[in-house]
Amino acid sequence: MYNQIENDFVKRFRFLRNFLVNHKFLKNRVIDKQTIYALKLKKGIYLNTKQSSGVDIMVKYSFENGNFVIDSFDKAKTFSSFLPGIAGLKGIPMWAFYVNRGQAISSFGIQDKGQPILEFSPASITYQNVSRNGFRTFLKVNGELVEAFDSTNESEHIKRKMYINEAQVSILERNEDYGFEIKVDYFGMPQENFAALVRKVEIKNITDQDLTIEVLDGCTAIFPHGVGNADYKAVGNLLRSWMDVYNLEQDYAFYKLRASTGDEAEINEVEKGNFYLSFSDEEELIKPIVDADLIFGHDTSLAKPVNFSSTSLKEIQNSEQITANKVPCGFTGINKVIKANETVRINTIIGHAQDVNHIENQKEKLVDAKYIDRKQTEAYNVIRNLTDDIDTKTGNKLFDEYARQCYLDNLLRGGYPIKLKNKKDGFVYHVYSRKHGDLERDYNWFSIAPEYYSQGNGNFRDANQNRRNDGLFNPEVGTYNIKTFMSLIQMDGYNPLSVEGSSFNLKAGSDVEELVNKCFNSHQDDVKNILKNNFTPGRIINYIYNNNVDLKVDEETMLEEVFSQSEQNIEASFGEGYWIDHWTYNMDLVDTFLRVYPDRLEELLFEDETYKYFDSPVYVLPRSEKYVLNKSGNVRQYGSLLHYDDEKLKHLGIESRATNWIRTENGKGDIYETNLFVKLLSLGLVKYSSIDPAGIGIEMDGNKPGWNDAMNGLPGLFGSGVGETFELVRVLRLVKEACETFEGQSVNVPEELALLLAELTDRVNKFFEGKINQHTYWDQVATARENYRESIRFGITGKEITINLSELDQVIKSMLDKIEIGIEKAKELGDGVYPTYLVFGATDFEVVKDEAGNKVISHYGLPKVVVNEFKVRALPRYAEAPARSMKVIKDKEANLLLHKNVQATEIYDKKLLMYKTSESIADESNEIGRARAFTPGWLEREAIFLHMTYKYLLGLAKAGLYDEYIEAVKTNVVPFLKPEVYGRSTLENSSFVASSVNPNPHVHGQGFYARLTGSTAEFLSMWTLMMYGNQPFRMVDGELIAEFNPIIPGSMFDEDNKVSFKFLGHTTVTYVNPKRIDTYNESLSTQKIQLVIEGETTTVEQSYLPQKYATMLREGNVEEVTIYFG
Repeated sequence: MYNQIENDFVKRFRFLRNFLVNHKFLKNRVIDKQTIYALKLKKGIYLNTKQSSGVDIMVKYSFENGNFVIDSFDKAKTFSSFLPGIAGLKGIPMWAFYVNRGQAISSFGIQDKGQPILEFSPASITYQNVSRNGFRTFLKVNGELVEAFDSTNESEHIKRKMYINEAQVSILERNEDYGFEIKVDYFGMPQENFAALVRKVEIKNITDQDLTIEVLDGCTAIFPHGVGNADYKAVGNLLRSWMDVYNLEQDYAFYKLRASTGDEAEINEVEKGNFYLSFSDEEELIKPIVDADLIFGHDTSLAKPVNFSSTSLKEIQNSEQITANKVPCGFTGINKVIKANETVRINTIIGHAQDVNHIENQKEKLVDAKYIDRKQTEAYNVIRNLTDDIDTKTGNKLFDEYARQCYLDNLLRGGYPIKLKNKKDGFVYHVYSRKHGDLERDYNWFSIAPEYYSQGNGNFRDANQNRRNDGLFNPEVGTYNIKTFMSLIQMDGYNPLSVEGSSFNLKAGSDVEELVNKCFNSHQDDVKNILKNNFTPGRIINYIYNNNVDLKVDEETMLEEVFSQSEQNIEASFGEGYWIDHWTYNMDLVDTFLRVYPDRLEELLFEDETYKYFDSPVYVLPRSEKYVLNKSGNVRQYGSLLHYDDEKLKHLGIESRATNWIRTENGKGDIYETNLFVKLLSLGLVKYSSIDPAGIGIEMDGNKPGWNDAMNGLPGLFGSGVGETFELVRVLRLVKEACETFEGQSVNVPEELALLLAELTDRVNKFFEGKINQHTYWDQVATARENYRESIRFGITGKEITINLSELDQVIKSMLDKIEIGIEKAKELGDGVYPTYLVFGATDFEVVKDEAGNKVISHYGLPKVVVNEFKVRALPRYAEAPARSMKVIKDKEANLLLHKNVQATEIYDKKLLMYKTSESIADESNEIGRARAFTPGWLEREAIFLHMTYKYLLGLAKAGLYDEYIEAVKTNVVPFLKPEVYGRSTLENSSFVASSVNPNPHVHGQGFYARLTGSTAEFLSMWTLMMYGNQPFRMVDGELIAEFNPIIPGSMFDEDNKVSFKFLGHTTVTYVNPKRIDTYNESLSTQKIQLVIEGETTTVEQSYLPQKYATMLREGNVEEVTIYFG
């Protein structure tokens, strides 16, 4: 033991001596004992000396040259994030996650976390393991071994930084002890027919002497393709039996299993593989080290490269590599002499290919430093070009970049709309989307199709809200989103959970033979087979590229020919449960459309007669089947759904996970189609019929709560949502507006819906006539709803009833009046703040018994009951209902009072000056849901959930409370937060911020769960209000006008007194505000408007643009607009 310590001492002594000589601290190689002792104290490198953990580590956050920079990132608060996973329309995306520990990248792969190249683990595990199980760089500098980015090396002469932008993440270490600086860039490979992560490593000599280095740089484990993430965690030892690495003789590695691993009779060959390809300055492939034993030797913990420490790089490279029966790695070795201030570079591409030939045929192209540099720039530009839609220039550069980042993260969940040509209006097609799954959201399964024109999976609510603003940045979207999500609304008022990317199929009667002969020279039979089934543009293009298909026409023409004979399909499936809030986001889509096209209301509501009704294989059971007595003797609502409805599946002959639509002839006829007005009417009637026994909130009768998923116990407590009531008001107001505006028109509705309308009309009239009380009214309306749902269970008859809008108008008014009574009750229950959640206790009930006197047991396994009377109770106050109410309540003073009341509650975190989800729920039981079991100030329990916080801020802006809104922005919107508290880039949202009620004071104000949240949609809505107001286009005396009413504080104008932004994705609008007054100040007015049209300047001497110019602006025919305030 002593000898080992002594040898270590000698080695370190020699290194220090050489270092000091090289840096001219010593004139010769003689060091006296006093110098040695001083070095011991200063460097802390010997036994029983204090390590540099005692040195004050300065974590610093800054924004420099478009990058968010974190000094001493490895000492900062932990966070996780990810590369965008966008490879361009003609690229194959790769997902990649990173953390601020180790060398950043912790996991990457293709399609989903089930197909990793580097193992996927939750954030809590990743923070512990990434420094060993990930990318590593070992250097021998003048013979001395050191590891770059080694968290255990805390020398005060080592400085580390992390650089983050939309497209890449970089890390840098400056090591003055050893005289080098190393920088690592990571980015996804764009616009190629394979998916890859690129790692660019640059090692610079920062001394004025030559450095002789040996380097081993790479990744400690690379999974062969075919290894599933969950399988590896469960039976990883077994899976080694299939593993192998190929093509080392070609100086790159191709990793795959030898055959399929399933315990089945049919065995499949594995052709696809993961690959590792690397080169340095000579631009020649460097054979990778794939056998980790050659590097780490007996140290199976991978803590130290034991073999490399005692063996030369050349010896390792010349050693035989064992490639089978073990988890392989991927390391690149170089041996260089780096002159003073010069740099050596290692370029490594790690990815996935359809087969080895994909790489073999391209390797000469890939082994080129200029190619890597071009791709790095291209990767950045792909993202930058997308976010140019929201290009913003204010006096706050961080805010400008934050807007871009929000736009990017919004489209990553909702998709980016493009137009596919089809010789007509084109198909709207969303690319780049995926579900929000990541290291912190380890519970979500994301999927990104590994194909061109890539799209992914999503949930109804998420995709819907993240597409809310599509039409304000890409007006060509038109009514597509409205039609998609309104068609997914079922006749029972609910909707499917899972929404996949759209697909296409050839129209009935299309001549596939003629189409293929017209466009393809080769592979015609295979192409016909693709086109005979559902397909996507990516599936077609992928096949063409992967199989060298010869086209008769260019690619764009081929796609246009195919789509000219195709129809687009919405792909969705039930998933699980029915949330009461999903439908509420549909009205946002309608409002967005009307903000741009207020002159097309009639067209929107009545002209398109091809809206459908989704049909889930699930049945919402009546009260008689789900009102039960639990083991504690309390009445509850359990087992609300018949899931799956086997009788329905059998009767209709449908698949449970397929996309199914309501059909006529009791499910045996054609798909029923109607217009948007009827869809809104049916939605409004069903939701109106779902108002709770107190006449206030919308019942949770589908087994799920609303936006706050963690209140999952509320349906069992007969819970209802007040926020959804305000959204119902929006629907019914639009229906009423249409009835008034188009009173001479009539609509045809299914007879089943007409009967429900008649029942509701009768009951609301009787209620206002005083013939029935509230409980009787509720009971009869609920019965009407249950009868209606029973009548549509197996489809509809297809018979229609004509309804005159002039007659419908009065009915809708009565319903709105009835709802208003409930809203006033809600305010009383919440002491001036609308409660979000109500629960009901059964105060009078009867246990259902059969003729023999035995309790009748429900399908859930508990005795059935009939409830004769309920008592309502409001839960502690939440931010959601007040946020939603301010979009509906038109009284500005009432909204101001509501806001002050909210600030007086625990919803307002007085330490952080931010808005939480709710007050304390400590006095509630665990029965309300998992939120009660969460730690206070964490996740949905009393934390600052940015989505809801931003929704509340948006409510303030929509209510006209501009001063209050701007004041709230300063302490609640991410770029204005202190990064040292927030703990991650203040360009990026997080799902929630831990509030000051959390028992750990160190996390107060810190953000968790990266980026992909509904907060991005809320911010984009806030951005549009700030930049140009709620209604940029309006109808005045039958004429279309454009008028901008921004909500921008004077402090946000730049040094030239300007703010500019991209309007509708195509026109640059600039405000000139010499007085730097808040734009919403009544003393400020528009003096003139200058337009640039085809290079010519036109001046409009008024505050708005008349129809001629408004139309040109909307159609993208105005290049620039400059508005002068005074």
